[in-house]
Amino acid sequence: MGFVALEGVGKVFQGRTGSWEAVRDFTISLEEGEFFCLLGTSGCGKTTVLNMLAGFEAPTSGRILLDGKPVTGPGADRGVVFQGHDSLYDWLTALDNIGFGLRLRGLPRSERRATAERFLKMVGLTGQGAKHPSELSGGMKQRIQIARALANDPRILLMDEPFGALDAMTRAVLQAELSRIWAETKKTVLFITHDIEEACALATRVGVMKRGPGGTLKAVVPVDLPFPRERTSDGFMRVFREVHALIHEEIHGGH
Repeated sequence: MGFVALEGVGKVFQGRTGSWEAVRDFTISLEEGEFFCLLGTSGCGKTTVLNMLAGFEAPTSGRILLDGKPVTGPGADRGVVFQGHDSLYDWLTALDNIGFGLRLRGLPRSERRATAERFLKMVGLTGQGAKHPSELSGGMKQRIQIARALANDPRILLMDEPFGALDAMTRAVLQAELSRIWAETKKTVLFITHDIEEACALATRVGVMKRGPGGTLKAVVPVDLPFPRERTSDGFMRVFREVHALIHEEIHGGH
């Protein structure tokens, strides 16, 4: 059993017009310290998988374990970074946003500030701590979200298309930054994306989901390439083509 284990996990949602199956018999095992990208077409259930691991949704079937213990709800051992940045508190400074979870845990102000400053520096925003979210760019806000999640020292970082709303140049910069931060912190990461190149650039393994409804895991592709990754290298293009072929099958009717 891995550090994270999802065993035969399914999720059925109930709506006004009936029920629908979002995820079916999803099984995966993640090792501690790996960067796992879960990739799939829109509606395949990848965000539902993340929400169940985060404890925001309970699985209808199967079980989810973190370090051998069942996941029964949200917890400080899992840090979540969302695509949007409206989870930041605009009335708090960047530094206070980063230290918010530490404040809830009752840590002294001096300790909160020192920790927040350290993670502000880690995400490349030294000197920006006094600004409020409304004064920051989209990319800077995402850095603050990452810093806030890391400041709470979670066992695993769950990231739901965190760069999806950013322009291509900012995305590329933050992808490189995230790789650096991951190498520095050795955190386990589950990263949700629909971008093949992004997955191949970041992951140690890429999981490709079958199309929904009732999405499940189709294949896992190891990405045994050194960091930082050269996206025009033969090795990168080989992995990209393998993942692209799996996604292409789903888009054009494979199930």
